[in-house]
Amino acid sequence: MRSEPPAVMAMTYDLSRWRDLATCEQLAVLVDLDGTLIDFAPTPDEAVLDDRAAAVLREVVAAGIQVVVVSGRPRHAIDAMRARVPGAWWVAEHGSWRWDGTDAVPPAISAPELASLERRLGSLLGVPGTLIERKTLSLCVHWRLVAAAERAGVVAALENACDEWLEEYPGYERMAGVELLEVRQRTVHKGTVVSWVRARMPGVRLLALGDDVTDEDMFAELGDEDASIGVGPRVMRVDARAADVRGAHAFLRWLVDARRGASREFPLVPLAPPAVRTGHRFLVMSNRTPAVTQGRTREVGGLVSALEPALRDADGVWLGWSGQVREHGSRVVVDDAVQPARARFDLPATVREQFYAGFCNSVLWPLFHGFPSRVRANAQDWEAYLTANERYAGHALELTRRDATLWVHDYHLLLAARSLRARGHQGRIGLFLHIPFPAYEVLSTIPWAGELVEGMLAHDLVGFQTASSAASFLAAARTVRGAVVDGWSVRHGGRTTQVGVYAATIDPAGFRTPAEDAPEVAGLRASLGSRRLILGVDRLDYSKGIPERLAAFERLLERSPDWHGRVVFLQVSVPSRAEIPDYAELREKVEALVGRINGRFGETDWVPVRYLYRSYEHRVLAQLYRLADVALVTPLRDGMNLVAKEFVVAQDPARPGVLVLSQFAGAAETLTDALVTNPFHPEGLAADLDQALRMPEGERVHRHRMLSAALEREGDARVWARRFLDDLVPRRLHAID
Repeated sequence: MRSEPPAVMAMTYDLSRWRDLATCEQLAVLVDLDGTLIDFAPTPDEAVLDDRAAAVLREVVAAGIQVVVVSGRPRHAIDAMRARVPGAWWVAEHGSWRWDGTDAVPPAISAPELASLERRLGSLLGVPGTLIERKTLSLCVHWRLVAAAERAGVVAALENACDEWLEEYPGYERMAGVELLEVRQRTVHKGTVVSWVRARMPGVRLLALGDDVTDEDMFAELGDEDASIGVGPRVMRVDARAADVRGAHAFLRWLVDARRGASREFPLVPLAPPAVRTGHRFLVMSNRTPAVTQGRTREVGGLVSALEPALRDADGVWLGWSGQVREHGSRVVVDDAVQPARARFDLPATVREQFYAGFCNSVLWPLFHGFPSRVRANAQDWEAYLTANERYAGHALELTRRDATLWVHDYHLLLAARSLRARGHQGRIGLFLHIPFPAYEVLSTIPWAGELVEGMLAHDLVGFQTASSAASFLAAARTVRGAVVDGWSVRHGGRTTQVGVYAATIDPAGFRTPAEDAPEVAGLRASLGSRRLILGVDRLDYSKGIPERLAAFERLLERSPDWHGRVVFLQVSVPSRAEIPDYAELREKVEALVGRINGRFGETDWVPVRYLYRSYEHRVLAQLYRLADVALVTPLRDGMNLVAKEFVVAQDPARPGVLVLSQFAGAAETLTDALVTNPFHPEGLAADLDQALRMPEGERVHRHRMLSAALEREGDARVWARRFLDDLVPRRLHAID
């Protein structure tokens, strides 16, 4: 119906709302610049406010309407335009700079951190056609002029680098634009302009026009008496649509004529309020939805490839937080343009901070990993955890049938099922915990332990990575009043909860195929020469045992001088949760250890430890795994640790490296032919590392063959998902090919 010509559509819809807006006493038009008022150009400097657009705005001002041009452009670009439309108000950099007919109002905050992002991105901008645009509180990277053949690789590298930087600076967010991305402070967005205008014009009604995701912030703040207009196809939840810039101009002229009592054909396509698709039979719920690059869903440790067939075949949807912090509302937006379909919603800043950084990562994460001394618990964070779980559950009910199958993932959402049951959901609900479950003696150190365990019993199936975690949960369930534990099941409150072990696996295809070395791997290979390579790849987290690993390497160099100059330890630490003080402290500790070891043992032609605080895509990781002689996978506590499995898959069977694996990693239950070690004992770990470096080829080949066979028996990530869903829904309402 929306594809019909505007004239036909105007016959279908009641246009009294638009005429009422056009003739109201106080009206302000908030209008974006690029893609809305003026066409895009190859570079920002070439996109100017032309005579036609300026004339249209002057007509609107003359009709007694307050024009507010709301742009993402830098201040100097807006300064050059303001004189062309007297009486208009202007906003630059998504709300950072504002002019309301007086002097410019600068932002109250600064963004010195962006200098480090600009330096980091500088190495990626050697590709012709890329351009950095620095603003006061944001940084924008354009790739409109990049050759089509190179564009996907350039965009993926830029997004990875930005996401890595954002782990260190959580006060910023990444926004996708038209052939660009922008990193900006979370508090700076076009939605703030709405309240600024209302404060200056009490009782004003608003019309907002825009063409991309940054304008949706503005649309989200509008009231029921206001209206939004999307220009082009990129914004979805609007009241009407103009086909292009010319259509936006035609609407502004219609607005002027209607205000003066003249009659002109309505030039827009009015849209019915979009309804969220409901009635899904299958829903996956996790803290966040999978990220999307260039229209493709990015992998999350094989989880996406594992669940996509089930979501597709059961008409399912993946629900999670959008990554955006907004104070008003938490409306669900469903994106069916990618697979799996994603349903996203915003969270208020306070809820997000207290829920995620607070209870999830300052209470549950350290507690479940066996670090009760690191727990920072308070009642406000607990209340935020309850609120967030309620919101996830409420949105799940909006999207699904009452008998739908729901699969909940991880520690962020342990109580979502309890809320779902309280609201009448009758379908099967499963929970898979990706991290360890602690002994009850550890869990009970927080006052909400019993409520958490009882809430988990609202699921029909609770899955764990290892038998030891499952046993810990069953022991905890025995402490719940009225619960009866019978083997691997728990009866409580009229429901039976099955408990199972489902060791997470990987999607091996991306790690098996040899490929030409990426430039960074080729450089490493050349610099190593005949030296042996020890490799560690981890998120920077205290549970991963990185300081203990460095101490063991230092002990190896102390006890075995014959390794001096003959071995290099490369530690790749992926940025993680930098807003939490414990993580910033850990980074300082690790960097100090690296400096100490290199200072003690390094020589002019040999740096013992190479430390990289960054992430790599799977293709590069596979090459690093294959180059390594030894992989040190030595967490102090880990639910599974898929790096260990990725390393095994990536090896050359004729010349495999050695896997040194912590006995406290869940993977050790399966990969028993690794060199299993105790990371808490530096002397013992150093001895095991020495053994790995000296291991004869025959033993290495034999161990690798046994490890590969163990992974073959496990199957890939799809097999793992099928096992869980077979137990959750015995009659198979799903299908994974």
